[in-house]
Amino acid sequence: MTDKQANHVNQAIIFDFDGLIIETEAIYYHIWQREFRKVGLAFDMVGYQNLIGANHVIGGYQPHQQLADHLNNGVSARELRLAVEREAIRTIEHEEAKPGVLQVLDEAARRGFLLAVGSSSDRKWVHGHLQRLGIFDRFDTIVTANDVENAKPEPDIYLKVLENLDVAPQNALVLEDSNNGVVASHRAGIRVIAVPNEVTLGQDFSLATAIIPSLEALNLADYFPA
Repeated sequence: MTDKQANHVNQAIIFDFDGLIIETEAIYYHIWQREFRKVGLAFDMVGYQNLIGANHVIGGYQPHQQLADHLNNGVSARELRLAVEREAIRTIEHEEAKPGVLQVLDEAARRGFLLAVGSSSDRKWVHGHLQRLGIFDRFDTIVTANDVENAKPEPDIYLKVLENLDVAPQNALVLEDSNNGVVASHRAGIRVIAVPNEVTLGQDFSLATAIIPSLEALNLADYFPA
């Protein structure tokens, strides 16, 4: 148990990672869009949106396979996917925290809230970038796809966060950028604020408590009255 847990009625702010703390999704999207445009192939934006926030989507959209089938030039779908990943990772390595992230972390800390990350990405990816940004130690728990049986949109990740922090669902607030994340939070019984990014804008966020354009617009007092 941390000092914060010992001295405070447990309340928590839970962050998603990709697309919320740092920009990742738009970077991948623009690379895929460019590659599809080069060969005159239509990119399935809706299909791609459905992948956002989930670790593995069985039967979901596979742009690498669609592009490989279209090119039919001996380059495999796996090779195309890895090439896009390499380019995206090189760019993401220079990304800073998105606007409002540090502001929310500071405000939550001032109010004595516990802080967590709940991500469908792999542990190495999430931990590595949080350390690079210098904010890893600000979180009381970090739960990734490696820590649960089912990633988002199943509630496992957020339920594990609540368990680790000993926080009741009604005393937590999730910050999410995707429909899959909002659904996961809702299934865990936690209020969720949707913060759409360029890629997820227009998704169904009807289960969210509120939708805001940026974390800079988040006022924690609206959700945790004094």
